[in-house]
Amino acid sequence: MKLNIKNSLLAIVGLSILFFASCKKVEHGIDEQVVSINQGTTSIIQVGKPLKVGFISNMVSDFEFAVVKDSSSSEALFTEQVNLEGNKIVEKEFDLKSNDTWVGDALLKITYQANGQTVSKFKAITFTESNPVMYIVGGSIGAGWSPELSVAMKLQNADSKTKFEIYEYIDVTGGGFKFLPTNINWDGAFGKGAAAGSLLQDGGAGNLEAASSGFYRIRMDAEALTYELLKTSWAIVGSATPGGWEADTDMSFSNSKGTYVWKVKANLAAGELKFRANDAWDINLGGSLTELTQDGPNLAIAAPGVYDIELSLHPSGYTAKITKN
Repeated sequence: MKLNIKNSLLAIVGLSILFFASCKKVEHGIDEQVVSINQGTTSIIQVGKPLKVGFISNMVSDFEFAVVKDSSSSEALFTEQVNLEGNKIVEKEFDLKSNDTWVGDALLKITYQANGQTVSKFKAITFTESNPVMYIVGGSIGAGWSPELSVAMKLQNADSKTKFEIYEYIDVTGGGFKFLPTNINWDGAFGKGAAAGSLLQDGGAGNLEAASSGFYRIRMDAEALTYELLKTSWAIVGSATPGGWEADTDMSFSNSKGTYVWKVKANLAAGELKFRANDAWDINLGGSLTELTQDGPNLAIAAPGVYDIELSLHPSGYTAKITKN
């Protein structure tokens, strides 16, 4: 009986070896031509911003990427051919133009060939209104001539969509400056127009220049195609200052490109003060030390003494420091 059991076990083992030896190796894979948009791709973006899209591709070397308003649309807002090699999970960045007609719901669309058929897939996306932007670039200011290093300007006021301003030291030996709607390249650059104070949005337009070196308030209107240069010098004024409300106490500036800070050391009384330009009230700043605004409230000085006062007109925001010695 033991012999029979042993022989049976040997037979089973032998049959198992023959069975596995006769089987082919199983390969796990996908033999299907397919492209998909990665679900991690953003579903909301401002118009004009670079759009990053993730793709998952298998056995498809090229396909068309598009942005369309709806799945039945015959015209695309944007198209670009994407070329790949092999099976890939990739991310592509697309430079989309700033166009307000894009605002609202849309679809990302991919179209490719699979087994002799045309396949289209979609992913929903929403385009929101972009924040208006404008940059300044040039050898006469701190940025130099590289668009990537251009300096963002401020909106002149909260209601403005096309009017921008910035304070910059302009050096007349630097070759001038231009305005740019982007900090990526020279597309759409604004240069010198035919009439004084006018702009021309053309790549061949001449550089803009100031009459003399100095610290300027620079303004431009992208819709009216105009610009304005106002040379400024800054001071403090008010009941806390040596000259009261009648006479300015002048501040000093380093006269160098790319700097924005005016300084003064002054003996102050308890009272109030403001910052103003050119001994006039047309340009005056008050409010909070961390957020100075045109025509803002007076700044309070609680105790008399000698103070170090700094005014920063950096493009990111106008601020001040008032430090008692």
